[in-house]
Amino acid sequence: MIYSLNGLLIEKLDSAAVIECGGVGYLVSCSTNTLSTLPAEGQEVYLYTVFSVKENSVELAGFATKEERDLYKLLCSVSGVGPKLAFSVLSTYLPDRLVLLIGSGDSHALTSCPGVGGRIAQRIVVELKDKVPGIAMNTGSVSATSPTSMSTSLGDAMAALIALGFSSSDVSKVLSSLDPYLPADELIRSALQTLDARNRR
Repeated sequence: MIYSLNGLLIEKLDSAAVIECGGVGYLVSCSTNTLSTLPAEGQEVYLYTVFSVKENSVELAGFATKEERDLYKLLCSVSGVGPKLAFSVLSTYLPDRLVLLIGSGDSHALTSCPGVGGRIAQRIVVELKDKVPGIAMNTGSVSATSPTSMSTSLGDAMAALIALGFSSSDVSKVLSSLDPYLPADELIRSALQTLDARNRR
């Protein structure tokens, strides 16, 4: 199994990247979110990978984070979801946002991903709802305006609220209704107000 690639970025394509390692150029399928994090061509890049061999194809998929890689594996485990649909979902939503949507049972939001119909969206939610909480918590620290920063804030807020004793399902539902670009402390404060109000009913 190829766990990761560390080499020079030779070319960025619409849905893949070419990375040269040891004189060999590897064509690596990527989500648009991962592609957006890659440096300029000719610079060094590191990607986590999933190598799959099927009857009619061999594919190497690359991911900027372990969290995106793990979500890709989970998505591909759902009946009717292959690499193409998995990348469609991961190109539409960042890892923490996707975890919140699946955890809250929001199958309707998943239908906004190209190629994902209502039946597949419901299947993703049903099969993965209990598997995704906590998967996308450690995306690292980046600038406040970047998409990955949004993902980090959501992950930090989710982790903090679950640590306070709230269920992952309740936390997912509340956070999915808030502005994902808010800092983690504001997300936590707003979520606590909603969760406490529900508990007082």
